[in-house]
Amino acid sequence: MPNRNRLILFLLVFCALFIKTSTENVWASDLARADTSQVEYIKFYFNMPADRSFADDGVEINDSWDLVSTLTDLIDQAKYSVDLAIYDLENHLVGEALVRAAERGVRVRVVTDLYNRFDNRRFDEPMWEMLREGGIISMDDSGTVFWPDGTVETHRLPNAGAHMHHKFAVIDMLSDDVEDYYVWSGSMNLTYTGPFNTNLTIVIKDSCIAEAYHEEFEFMWGSDTEIPNPQNARFHRDKPNVSRNLFYINDKKVELYFSPMDRNNTKPSISDRIVELIETEVDHDIAFIAFAITPGIPISQAIWSVTADPDILLNGVIDRSFYGRYRNQGDIWASPEAMILGRSIKPARELRKLHHKTIILDALNKNPDDTAIVITGSYNFSAAAEQVNDENILIIHSNRVANKFIQDFKGIKARARGDMEVPMPPLNYNEWHPVSSVQDGQIIDVEISPGLRLPVSLLGVNAPRLFAGQDTAFYYAGTSRAFLKERLKGAKVRVQGADGKQPVSRFGRYYAYVTAKDSLGTIFSVNSLMLEHGMADYSRFYAQHPDSVALYQSLVENAKALGLNLWENPDMVGERIPRKLEIEEEPQPDFPININTATAEELTALPNIGPARAEAIVQFRIENGPYRTVDDLQKIRGIGPRIAETLAPLIKLTDE
Repeated sequence: MPNRNRLILFLLVFCALFIKTSTENVWASDLARADTSQVEYIKFYFNMPADRSFADDGVEINDSWDLVSTLTDLIDQAKYSVDLAIYDLENHLVGEALVRAAERGVRVRVVTDLYNRFDNRRFDEPMWEMLREGGIISMDDSGTVFWPDGTVETHRLPNAGAHMHHKFAVIDMLSDDVEDYYVWSGSMNLTYTGPFNTNLTIVIKDSCIAEAYHEEFEFMWGSDTEIPNPQNARFHRDKPNVSRNLFYINDKKVELYFSPMDRNNTKPSISDRIVELIETEVDHDIAFIAFAITPGIPISQAIWSVTADPDILLNGVIDRSFYGRYRNQGDIWASPEAMILGRSIKPARELRKLHHKTIILDALNKNPDDTAIVITGSYNFSAAAEQVNDENILIIHSNRVANKFIQDFKGIKARARGDMEVPMPPLNYNEWHPVSSVQDGQIIDVEISPGLRLPVSLLGVNAPRLFAGQDTAFYYAGTSRAFLKERLKGAKVRVQGADGKQPVSRFGRYYAYVTAKDSLGTIFSVNSLMLEHGMADYSRFYAQHPDSVALYQSLVENAKALGLNLWENPDMVGERIPRKLEIEEEPQPDFPININTATAEELTALPNIGPARAEAIVQFRIENGPYRTVDDLQKIRGIGPRIAETLAPLIKLTDE
């Protein structure tokens, strides 16, 4: 038997010794592993500002953190092996770290999700080419293997629309020294936008927990060697449970579970466990931070039922896209009852997505005899996470850990209330950036880094707004937007502040001087253009350069004197009018559009997609199931490689 196999067998036996049994409930009857590492810890990293005023004595939080570095640092220190299971892999910093590891002789194995391997060719193809050239083998949850020589070995394991939604890595499990074992996990996808969504990552140093994650990885990989075995690989409902679910990291009790439920319903149910904790452990308060929390699932019903007692406080923040969906459907989380009698649920106001999947129990309870609980991981609070998707979740019993999460939660809640400013990432103010879209004559969406589009408002410009309400617009808003869209077609822009450097940011957008360079190389000021042609009035808000103030005011006075555009009818400036009088088109959906959920009407917002093609896209989805890659669109008559390539940056396959 190889030394490594002997070591693993020894660990499994050793971890089962000194068993700590309990009769608390069926869950605690699991076997607690004895400590095998001399140094053990679990660390949490958050990428947005926390509210440290809620910190208990001696409890420090790692907030405003570079989350990608929490993984790349581990990969760069790896000496033997890196096993990465990741829902979506686009971020080149991670890819480069994996290649560096392979070049050092580290064994690198990657498991990913079928639907996300080529959902965005602009980012995906360079990533997989990078790994291929680095000699790294990868496999998706269909069992398809991508070999370094460019060969693709196609398989079709049972998938049925499920996702390999894990976000974890296991480091140096090939080492003979258990002190080398590390786990990286959390809520962040390794996309370009993942670090800008509100996320957390977790680093664990505990050999027994590392063994459990490693066991889960090898279920999916199908072998314990560098070469995957698709015939033996198990994903989704075909996976068994790992050997152990209960651990201790020093004095912290930690439970670890993997979903989905297996076909025979023999694995521990994450949903049942969370419901049990809510119903039996909560004495004082519940807080949750959720990308999605489906109102009808047992977890939601348990939270709602327990907090019917006004003495138990409920605080929650939900990603604004899902909160809007719940509001439109009249669900509990957006109901009037969600804001009274000890309940306070709000839509998030983050830079991009609120991507947490976290529930915190009794963190505000100061009774020293009670232990707070944190539930967090990749597990969205949905039926799909429980029944079909590959997910992992940690349940940590620790007052100190709960206090760190409450500090993070309170920062998110403060931003949701408007009491704390949403942080904006720095941008390269000397670089030319693509324009993703034009919202109206005042706000454009600029791609400030690959895949990251953020709104930029024209400093010193007050253009009529297009989306003043569901059925109204400001007078001349449609004309103003159409003018700006035409002038920015094919252009790139430079975004600068009053001092020619970093622009000011407020309320999730930049306020800036925008210089454009069109396809012919002509350079012009966008701000001046709108004022000069009478498409906007001057705005005095936010810091501006004195020279621009004088220039902009003179441009407006001249446009008024000539009666240009907006000033043809100055009495109407600032008036709301029916949208249909201003524009014929309906407001476009947010890009990228999910082609697996969008209506035919929404799909017509895409270039080259008219009503007939939109209906064909929807019909294909109904007859064949969800689209797995962007290239699947080429199965629609009239959509070839060129149109598919045009659509790729504007569409997505999931809401995650």
